[in-house]
Amino acid sequence: MSQVINMRYPKELLKRIDDFKEKKGFTTRTQAIIYLIQYALEQSDNRDR
Repeated sequence: MSQVINMRYPKELLKRIDDFKEKKGFTTRTQAIIYLIQYALEQSDNRDR
């Protein structure tokens, strides 16, 4: 099963995400966003311990 979510982002945030995507070698903006969300969740989990 696949889920789709449409989100709107400020232009400056998209520019920063695109810069991050290029720097890390992701092929799509979505991959970069998912990576950043996962990283932030891991950091959050580490702080809770």
